[in-house]
Amino acid sequence: MVDVNENPFDGTDAIFERKQPLKKDTFTPDTIFHRDEEIEFYINALQDVIVGHDPNNVFVYGPTGVGKTAVTKWVRDKLEEKAEAEDIPLTVIGPINCRNYRSAYALVNTLVNEFRDPENQLPESGYSTDSVFEFLYEEIEAVGGNVLIILDEIDNIPADARNDFLYELPRAEANENTPITDAKVGLIGISNDLKFVDVLEPKVKSTLGEREIKFGPYDATELRDILGYYADIAFREDVLGEDVVPLAAAFSAQERGDVRQGLRILEKAGEYARMEGAEGVTEAHTRRATDTIETDELLDYFEHDLSSQQALTYLATTLALIEPKHEASTKRIYNLYSSIAESSGRRVKSERKIYEFLDQLSMQGLVRSAERNLGRKGGRKYIYEVTDDPTDIINAALQSSYSDAVPSNVNGILEHYLEDEATEFEAPDTTDDEQQNLWQFT
Repeated sequence: MVDVNENPFDGTDAIFERKQPLKKDTFTPDTIFHRDEEIEFYINALQDVIVGHDPNNVFVYGPTGVGKTAVTKWVRDKLEEKAEAEDIPLTVIGPINCRNYRSAYALVNTLVNEFRDPENQLPESGYSTDSVFEFLYEEIEAVGGNVLIILDEIDNIPADARNDFLYELPRAEANENTPITDAKVGLIGISNDLKFVDVLEPKVKSTLGEREIKFGPYDATELRDILGYYADIAFREDVLGEDVVPLAAAFSAQERGDVRQGLRILEKAGEYARMEGAEGVTEAHTRRATDTIETDELLDYFEHDLSSQQALTYLATTLALIEPKHEASTKRIYNLYSSIAESSGRRVKSERKIYEFLDQLSMQGLVRSAERNLGRKGGRKYIYEVTDDPTDIINAALQSSYSDAVPSNVNGILEHYLEDEATEFEAPDTTDDEQQNLWQFT
């Protein structure tokens, strides 16, 4: 029973000193661990700015949580510091996260406003794409000198917009039709997709002439050093059991070598200890955190990392997988996608677009496909599967803003799917219409 006259909030925190260091995206560390080689490549690529040459285009690749953005910010700060000391004209814009830009217009519009004063901002609409590019060139020429533009998660820009932007901007200096005559432009792109450049149009690749820096996942020893550094800042003295950091590091190394995941485990373990009123964070708290971290991470994907159309496609792929026969063909995924989009009042895109969404999900490591030859029937089709546990994906979707798109009978079908998996039961063939009737959409 709760006494409504008492205030349940505690004014002290016996576990955490500062939680911000565990929020990797909002905290800038004083020390960069285990990225000496990548920093050396970065310095070499940007050295031309300091010695008087045109800036290079640099592209940084690697999975999430492996230090790409942290290293980029550190190198940016050192470059600006040196340029100021040497009286070298340098303007750096970014990193700007490209996650929410669905067109070249929207991205260029934002870049223009990065150069402009608050009282002279460009409106979000009302001009042609060519016009906003022209405004950007004018701003670049106005500041003059070396101009570096840093774009984070550049792989999130749709393919057509990406090709337009990456073709136009690097050519601006040499293009007689732009006002740029004295300024020198360089682009730094950060991508979670290792094949990002491979899918660019040939003319774009030729224009970029980029320097590539690849970041690999951390191993358990490296993660132990990094997580230990953050834990020393975030937790109060002597509250962490000796097994906590090594266990979080080992789990993260087994999964993806991702610092962000390790930090989430530490934060979750600390919260469990605080909820219990424990004096410290134990191995048991940490193991409990690792048990729930998968759903938490997938919830982050639904809420922050995926566009609405990607999220619906991801959910449809999961639903197709857990149906009888467990075969998630592109056609089946599209039919389910259409149903959940319609039932939740969201826009239904064309079937052709589903291929694009599935490719994007594949690049993020959320789905994978296998090609199947149809033999005498001729042709081929692709069968998809999700890379995480369908139960975790469904649970995350139910906790997300896409819960209204989840069929009301999903738990019952998921239960049958898990039973079938355990007994290697194979359901009889069903037509697409019969599969459709399995689901109850509100």
